[in-house]
Amino acid sequence: MRKVFCTLVLLAFISSLSNAQVAKIQYLENLPYDKYELEDAADSLTFYLSVNSSKEQLPLVAFIQGSGMNSLFSKAENGRIRSEYGHSSLYDISDGKFRILIVEKPGVQYLQTGHSKSFDHKFSLESWAEKIVEAINYTLENEPVATDKVLIIGHSEGGLVASRVSRLLSDKVSNVAILAGEGPTQLYSLYKFAFDGTFFNTEEHNMPSAAERLAYLKNTWKEILSDPNNTEKKFMGFTYLRWSGMLSTSVMEELAHFDNKILLAQGTDDKNVHPETAIILFTTLLSKGKAVQLQMIENANHSFTISENSSLDGWNLTLTKVIDWFLHE
Repeated sequence: MRKVFCTLVLLAFISSLSNAQVAKIQYLENLPYDKYELEDAADSLTFYLSVNSSKEQLPLVAFIQGSGMNSLFSKAENGRIRSEYGHSSLYDISDGKFRILIVEKPGVQYLQTGHSKSFDHKFSLESWAEKIVEAINYTLENEPVATDKVLIIGHSEGGLVASRVSRLLSDKVSNVAILAGEGPTQLYSLYKFAFDGTFFNTEEHNMPSAAERLAYLKNTWKEILSDPNNTEKKFMGFTYLRWSGMLSTSVMEELAHFDNKILLAQGTDDKNVHPETAIILFTTLLSKGKAVQLQMIENANHSFTISENSSLDGWNLTLTKVIDWFLHE
Protein backbone atom coordinates (compact mmCIF):
# COMPACT_ATOMS: atom_id res chain seq x y z
CA MET A 1 0.00 0.00 0.00
CA ARG A 2 2.85 2.37 0.89
CA LYS A 3 4.55 1.62 -2.44
CA VAL A 4 1.35 2.43 -4.35
CA PHE A 5 0.96 5.70 -2.44
CA CYS A 6 4.56 6.74 -3.19
CA THR A 7 4.07 5.89 -6.86
CA LEU A 8 0.94 8.04 -7.04
CA VAL A 9 2.74 10.95 -5.38
CA LEU A 10 5.63 10.63 -7.83
CA LEU A 11 3.26 10.53 -10.81
CA ALA A 12 1.45 13.61 -9.53
CA PHE A 13 4.77 15.42 -9.13
CA ILE A 14 5.90 14.51 -12.66
CA SER A 15 2.51 15.58 -14.01
CA SER A 16 2.76 18.96 -12.29
CA LEU A 17 6.19 19.49 -13.82
CA SER A 18 4.96 18.62 -17.30
CA ASN A 19 2.00 20.97 -16.94
CA ALA A 20 4.09 23.86 -15.63
CA GLN A 21 4.20 26.74 -18.05
CA VAL A 22 7.50 27.82 -19.52
CA ALA A 23 7.68 31.40 -20.73
CA LYS A 24 8.89 32.28 -24.20
CA ILE A 25 11.73 34.74 -23.55
CA GLN A 26 12.82 37.31 -26.14
CA TYR A 27 15.77 39.70 -26.02
CA LEU A 28 14.70 43.27 -26.80
CA GLU A 29 17.38 45.14 -28.71
CA ASN A 30 18.43 48.50 -27.21
CA LEU A 31 16.13 47.95 -24.19
CA PRO A 32 17.26 46.82 -20.73
CA TYR A 33 14.49 44.21 -20.51
CA ASP A 34 13.78 40.68 -21.62
CA LYS A 35 10.24 40.04 -22.85
CA TYR A 36 8.38 37.07 -21.36
CA GLU A 37 5.26 35.52 -22.86
CA LEU A 38 3.01 32.92 -21.26
CA GLU A 39 0.03 31.55 -23.13
CA ASP A 40 -2.91 29.36 -22.17
CA ALA A 41 -6.23 28.48 -23.73
CA ALA A 42 -7.93 31.58 -22.35
CA ASP A 43 -5.43 34.39 -22.79
CA SER A 44 -1.80 35.42 -22.97
CA LEU A 45 0.44 37.22 -20.52
CA THR A 46 3.28 39.54 -21.56
CA PHE A 47 5.71 40.95 -19.03
CA TYR A 48 9.25 42.30 -18.96
CA LEU A 49 12.08 41.74 -16.51
CA SER A 50 15.11 44.01 -16.40
CA VAL A 51 18.40 42.45 -17.39
CA ASN A 52 21.17 42.42 -14.82
CA SER A 53 24.63 40.86 -14.89
CA SER A 54 24.75 40.40 -11.12
CA LYS A 55 24.84 36.83 -9.92
CA GLU A 56 23.22 37.83 -6.63
CA GLN A 57 19.56 37.28 -5.92
CA LEU A 58 18.52 40.92 -6.10
CA PRO A 59 15.31 42.44 -4.69
CA LEU A 60 12.33 42.58 -7.05
CA VAL A 61 10.43 45.80 -7.82
CA ALA A 62 7.14 45.44 -9.71
CA PHE A 63 5.91 48.72 -11.21
CA ILE A 64 2.19 49.03 -12.03
CA GLN A 65 1.41 51.84 -14.45
CA GLY A 66 -1.54 54.24 -14.38
CA SER A 67 -4.62 54.28 -16.59
CA GLY A 68 -4.34 53.88 -20.33
CA MET A 69 -4.67 51.27 -23.05
CA ASN A 70 -1.25 51.49 -24.69
CA SER A 71 1.74 49.18 -24.40
CA LEU A 72 4.56 49.87 -21.98
CA PHE A 73 6.65 50.58 -25.10
CA SER A 74 5.98 52.52 -28.29
CA LYS A 75 7.77 52.92 -31.62
CA ALA A 76 8.69 56.42 -32.78
CA GLU A 77 8.64 57.47 -36.45
CA ASN A 78 12.39 56.93 -36.64
CA GLY A 79 11.90 53.34 -35.48
CA ARG A 80 13.30 53.89 -32.03
CA ILE A 81 11.53 52.06 -29.18
CA ARG A 82 10.49 54.31 -26.31
CA SER A 83 9.42 53.50 -22.77
CA GLU A 84 5.99 54.74 -21.65
CA TYR A 85 4.31 55.32 -18.27
CA GLY A 86 7.48 56.44 -16.48
CA HIS A 87 9.12 53.11 -15.77
CA SER A 88 12.34 54.17 -17.53
CA SER A 89 13.06 56.51 -14.60
CA LEU A 90 12.90 53.53 -12.28
CA TYR A 91 15.52 51.75 -14.36
CA ASP A 92 17.73 54.86 -14.42
CA ILE A 93 17.91 54.91 -10.61
CA SER A 94 18.20 51.13 -10.17
CA ASP A 95 22.01 51.11 -10.53
CA GLY A 96 21.97 47.32 -10.61
CA LYS A 97 20.57 47.08 -7.07
CA PHE A 98 17.25 45.45 -7.96
CA ARG A 99 15.32 43.83 -10.82
CA ILE A 100 12.32 45.58 -12.36
CA LEU A 101 9.15 43.77 -13.41
CA ILE A 102 6.54 45.46 -15.62
CA VAL A 103 3.42 43.83 -17.06
CA GLU A 104 1.26 44.58 -20.11
CA LYS A 105 -2.42 45.07 -19.36
CA PRO A 106 -4.96 42.43 -20.38
CA GLY A 107 -5.74 42.78 -24.09
CA VAL A 108 -2.59 44.83 -24.80
CA GLN A 109 0.34 43.55 -26.85
CA TYR A 110 3.90 44.84 -27.17
CA LEU A 111 3.99 48.23 -29.01
CA GLN A 112 0.17 48.40 -29.22
CA THR A 113 -1.28 51.92 -29.17
CA GLY A 114 -4.76 53.40 -29.19
CA HIS A 115 -8.18 51.98 -28.56
CA SER A 116 -8.71 48.24 -29.05
CA LYS A 117 -11.64 45.89 -28.56
CA SER A 118 -9.32 43.36 -26.95
CA PHE A 119 -8.50 45.83 -24.16
CA ASP A 120 -12.15 46.81 -23.65
CA HIS A 121 -13.27 43.19 -23.44
CA LYS A 122 -10.49 41.95 -21.15
CA PHE A 123 -9.48 44.78 -18.85
CA SER A 124 -10.85 44.93 -15.30
CA LEU A 125 -9.45 45.22 -11.80
CA GLU A 126 -9.77 41.48 -11.37
CA SER A 127 -8.14 40.45 -14.66
CA TRP A 128 -5.37 43.04 -14.32
CA ALA A 129 -4.48 42.00 -10.77
CA GLU A 130 -4.51 38.32 -11.77
CA LYS A 131 -2.04 38.98 -14.60
CA ILE A 132 0.37 40.77 -12.30
CA VAL A 133 0.11 38.06 -9.65
CA GLU A 134 0.89 35.46 -12.32
CA ALA A 135 3.91 37.44 -13.54
CA ILE A 136 5.28 37.94 -10.02
CA ASN A 137 4.79 34.29 -9.10
CA TYR A 138 6.51 33.14 -12.29
CA THR A 139 9.44 35.47 -11.65
CA LEU A 140 9.85 34.42 -8.01
CA GLU A 141 9.73 30.74 -8.96
CA ASN A 142 11.90 30.83 -12.09
CA GLU A 143 14.32 33.75 -11.87
CA PRO A 144 17.24 34.42 -9.48
CA VAL A 145 15.59 37.16 -7.39
CA ALA A 146 15.29 37.64 -3.64
CA THR A 147 11.99 36.12 -2.57
CA ASP A 148 11.97 37.97 0.77
CA LYS A 149 12.42 41.48 -0.64
CA VAL A 150 9.58 42.38 -3.03
CA LEU A 151 8.21 45.88 -3.62
CA ILE A 152 5.03 46.72 -5.51
CA ILE A 153 4.77 50.32 -6.80
CA GLY A 154 1.43 51.52 -8.14
CA HIS A 155 0.88 54.92 -9.74
CA SER A 156 -2.60 56.45 -10.17
CA GLU A 157 -4.95 53.63 -11.27
CA GLY A 158 -2.04 51.34 -10.48
CA GLY A 159 -2.34 52.29 -6.81
CA LEU A 160 -5.55 50.33 -6.38
CA VAL A 161 -4.18 47.46 -8.45
CA ALA A 162 -0.98 47.39 -6.37
CA SER A 163 -3.11 47.23 -3.23
CA ARG A 164 -5.12 44.30 -4.61
CA VAL A 165 -1.94 42.48 -5.71
CA SER A 166 -0.33 43.06 -2.30
CA ARG A 167 -3.43 41.65 -0.66
CA LEU A 168 -3.38 38.56 -2.88
CA LEU A 169 0.36 38.08 -2.34
CA SER A 170 0.53 39.25 1.27
CA ASP A 171 2.89 36.39 2.16
CA LYS A 172 5.35 37.37 -0.61
CA VAL A 173 5.25 41.19 -0.81
CA SER A 174 7.42 42.98 1.76
CA ASN A 175 6.69 46.58 0.70
CA VAL A 176 4.03 48.47 -1.23
CA ALA A 177 4.17 52.10 -2.43
CA ILE A 178 1.06 53.98 -3.58
CA LEU A 179 1.84 57.03 -5.74
CA ALA A 180 -1.13 59.37 -6.26
CA GLY A 181 -3.33 56.29 -6.11
CA GLU A 182 -6.40 57.36 -4.12
CA GLY A 183 -7.33 56.21 -0.60
CA PRO A 184 -11.07 55.80 -0.29
CA THR A 185 -12.94 54.74 -3.43
CA GLN A 186 -12.18 56.87 -6.49
CA LEU A 187 -15.76 58.08 -6.25
CA TYR A 188 -14.46 60.44 -3.57
CA SER A 189 -12.13 62.25 -5.98
CA LEU A 190 -14.77 62.21 -8.70
CA TYR A 191 -17.26 63.76 -6.29
CA LYS A 192 -14.85 66.45 -5.06
CA PHE A 193 -13.74 67.43 -8.56
CA ALA A 194 -17.29 67.34 -9.90
CA PHE A 195 -18.36 69.63 -7.07
CA ASP A 196 -15.64 72.24 -7.66
CA GLY A 197 -15.94 72.11 -11.46
CA THR A 198 -12.60 70.46 -12.25
CA PHE A 199 -14.57 67.59 -13.84
CA PHE A 200 -17.62 67.77 -16.14
CA ASN A 201 -17.65 71.59 -16.33
CA THR A 202 -17.14 71.58 -20.11
CA GLU A 203 -19.03 72.47 -23.29
CA GLU A 204 -19.45 68.75 -23.92
CA HIS A 205 -21.22 68.12 -20.61
CA ASN A 206 -22.88 71.55 -20.38
CA MET A 207 -23.34 71.32 -16.61
CA PRO A 208 -22.36 74.68 -15.10
CA SER A 209 -23.72 73.99 -11.60
CA ALA A 210 -22.31 71.66 -8.96
CA ALA A 211 -25.75 70.14 -8.42
CA GLU A 212 -25.99 69.11 -12.09
CA ARG A 213 -22.51 67.61 -12.12
CA LEU A 214 -23.05 65.65 -8.93
CA ALA A 215 -26.40 64.33 -10.16
CA TYR A 216 -24.71 63.23 -13.39
CA LEU A 217 -21.99 61.40 -11.46
CA LYS A 218 -24.50 59.68 -9.16
CA ASN A 219 -26.76 58.62 -12.03
CA THR A 220 -23.85 57.34 -14.09
CA TRP A 221 -22.62 55.23 -11.19
CA LYS A 222 -26.09 53.76 -10.75
CA GLU A 223 -26.11 52.88 -14.44
CA ILE A 224 -22.69 51.23 -14.17
CA LEU A 225 -23.88 49.16 -11.22
CA SER A 226 -26.92 48.03 -13.16
CA ASP A 227 -24.76 46.75 -16.03
CA PRO A 228 -21.31 46.09 -14.49
CA ASN A 229 -19.94 43.74 -17.15
CA ASN A 230 -20.79 45.88 -20.16
CA THR A 231 -17.79 46.42 -22.45
CA GLU A 232 -19.55 48.69 -24.95
CA LYS A 233 -20.86 51.46 -22.69
CA LYS A 234 -18.21 53.85 -21.44
CA PHE A 235 -17.61 56.57 -18.86
CA MET A 236 -14.64 58.92 -19.22
CA GLY A 237 -13.24 56.72 -21.99
CA PHE A 238 -13.34 53.38 -20.15
CA THR A 239 -15.86 50.55 -20.08
CA TYR A 240 -18.44 49.89 -17.41
CA LEU A 241 -16.56 46.63 -16.77
CA ARG A 242 -13.49 48.61 -15.82
CA TRP A 243 -15.35 51.15 -13.66
CA SER A 244 -17.53 48.65 -11.82
CA GLY A 245 -14.50 46.94 -10.32
CA MET A 246 -12.32 49.99 -9.78
CA LEU A 247 -14.96 52.06 -7.96
CA SER A 248 -16.51 49.33 -5.82
CA THR A 249 -13.41 48.90 -3.66
CA SER A 250 -10.53 51.13 -2.53
CA VAL A 251 -6.86 51.20 -1.63
CA MET A 252 -7.98 51.61 1.97
CA GLU A 253 -10.05 48.41 1.90
CA GLU A 254 -7.42 46.35 0.11
CA LEU A 255 -4.51 47.42 2.33
CA ALA A 256 -6.54 46.64 5.44
CA HIS A 257 -5.48 43.04 4.68
CA PHE A 258 -1.77 43.83 4.21
CA ASP A 259 0.53 43.80 7.24
CA ASN A 260 3.94 44.73 5.86
CA LYS A 261 5.48 48.13 5.05
CA ILE A 262 3.47 50.80 3.20
CA LEU A 263 4.58 54.14 1.71
CA LEU A 264 2.16 56.75 0.34
CA ALA A 265 3.23 59.64 -1.90
CA GLN A 266 0.87 62.38 -3.05
CA GLY A 267 1.28 65.73 -4.78
CA THR A 268 -0.57 68.66 -3.25
CA ASP A 269 -1.44 70.11 -6.69
CA ASP A 270 -2.93 66.91 -8.14
CA LYS A 271 -6.01 67.54 -10.34
CA ASN A 272 -6.71 63.86 -11.04
CA VAL A 273 -6.62 62.44 -7.52
CA HIS A 274 -7.75 64.68 -4.70
CA PRO A 275 -4.82 65.24 -2.29
CA GLU A 276 -7.13 64.71 0.71
CA THR A 277 -7.42 61.03 -0.24
CA ALA A 278 -3.81 60.37 0.79
CA ILE A 279 -4.39 61.87 4.22
CA ILE A 280 -7.59 59.88 4.68
CA LEU A 281 -5.75 56.71 3.66
CA PHE A 282 -2.75 57.43 5.90
CA THR A 283 -4.77 58.17 9.03
CA THR A 284 -7.07 55.20 8.47
CA LEU A 285 -4.17 52.77 8.06
CA LEU A 286 -2.40 54.35 11.01
CA SER A 287 -5.49 53.81 13.16
CA LYS A 288 -5.33 50.11 12.26
CA GLY A 289 -1.72 49.85 13.43
CA LYS A 290 -0.24 49.53 9.93
CA ALA A 291 3.43 50.30 9.25
CA VAL A 292 2.63 53.25 6.99
CA GLN A 293 4.47 56.43 5.99
CA LEU A 294 3.15 59.46 4.09
CA GLN A 295 5.09 61.81 1.78
CA MET A 296 3.13 64.88 0.66
CA ILE A 297 5.03 66.51 -2.23
CA GLU A 298 4.37 70.25 -2.21
CA ASN A 299 3.16 71.81 -5.49
CA ALA A 300 3.45 68.47 -7.32
CA ASN A 301 0.82 67.41 -9.85
CA HIS A 302 -0.46 63.93 -10.67
CA SER A 303 2.86 62.94 -12.30
CA PHE A 304 4.81 64.68 -9.51
CA THR A 305 5.95 67.52 -11.73
CA ILE A 306 6.61 70.44 -9.38
CA SER A 307 5.09 73.66 -10.68
CA GLU A 308 7.45 76.05 -8.89
CA ASN A 309 10.59 74.29 -10.12
CA SER A 310 10.29 73.00 -13.70
CA SER A 311 13.99 72.08 -13.77
CA LEU A 312 13.47 69.52 -11.00
CA ASP A 313 12.41 66.02 -12.07
CA GLY A 314 9.72 65.40 -9.47
CA TRP A 315 8.86 61.95 -10.81
CA ASN A 316 12.46 60.79 -10.54
CA LEU A 317 12.76 62.38 -7.10
CA THR A 318 9.64 60.57 -5.86
CA LEU A 319 10.76 57.20 -7.20
CA THR A 320 14.19 57.72 -5.63
CA LYS A 321 12.54 58.29 -2.25
CA VAL A 322 10.50 55.12 -2.69
CA ILE A 323 13.56 53.02 -3.56
CA ASP A 324 15.63 54.45 -0.68
CA TRP A 325 12.78 53.54 1.69
CA PHE A 326 12.53 50.04 0.23
CA LEU A 327 16.24 49.23 0.30
CA HIS A 328 17.23 50.91 3.56
CA GLU A 329 14.26 51.03 5.93
